Amino acid sequence: MPTLSTADRTDIHYTDAGTGPTVVFTHSWGLNSGQWADLAERLVQSGLRCVRYDRRGHGASGRYDGEWTLDLLADDLAALLAYLDVKDVTLVGHSLGCGEIVRYLSRHGSTRVSGAVFVAPQLPLLIKTADNPDGVEEAMLDAMLAQLEADVRQWCIDNAAPFFGANHPVPQGVLAQTIEQIVAVPVQTLVATQRMGARTDYRAELVDLDLPVLVIHGDADVSAPIELTGRRTAALLPQGELMEISGAAHGLYVTHAHTICGALAAFATAKTPQITSQRWEFSSSTT
Repeated sequence: MPTLSTADRTDIHYTDAGTGPTVVFTHSWGLNSGQWADLAERLVQSGLRCVRYDRRGHGASGRYDGEWTLDLLADDLAALLAYLDVKDVTLVGHSLGCGEIVRYLSRHGSTRVSGAVFVAPQLPLLIKTADNPDGVEEAMLDAMLAQLEADVRQWCIDNAAPFFGANHPVPQGVLAQTIEQIVAVPVQTLVATQRMGARTDYRAELVDLDLPVLVIHGDADVSAPIELTGRRTAALLPQGELMEISGAAHGLYVTHAHTICGALAAFATAKTPQITSQRWEFSSSTT
């Protein structure tokens, strides 16, 4: 179980498998690198090197009780890439993990990175503000977090169906593993990171990204509605392309793994990923 120690002596657990073009995964809110285990295994078999890591305070990485900021998480990603001394990397994130990638690129630059893939991003700004009138009301966020604090496991059970999509049942083992990953995280961390992600405004950072970015989003996502997130994110990116998957919800990395794996492999193995303004649309498909 390889680990690296950050500047503040927090241990970051990671896995590194395969050879070939390098793909580095950041995970979703509340989950850990196990989220990507199935996709990573498939990509390794197709000739890619896949690196996955647990965000501090999650999974096997060290506990963290300080202030949660995107700068802190971006610096952890930077430390990992420097430690492994990887170049021409494709960064892949899901939901909150996409925010870590954006902040890494705006804070540390794209010297080591050739492209990025945002899967169901929680971008560019989730919360409602004067110039983001369609966003989520602060009161709604507070109510959701109050339910989470009251009973994390029950909150996970109640939200499992909309997360994966009512029309795409997942195996009980996958469902149980997802819930256990979230339950294992301290509730204070869950609340703090959710508030951080929802309130962060990435709009100015997105328009300055100087590399190809593929946005993959389902049009049945209730956690990060595509009109508020995926479509607006793609529109802000100078070299962005949107791949919409019909009928897919937020957990599309499980329910539509085959489609996503194919798109990731094609993107990561392109010597120079070509991004146009074309919108890809896929009908609903499962693993």
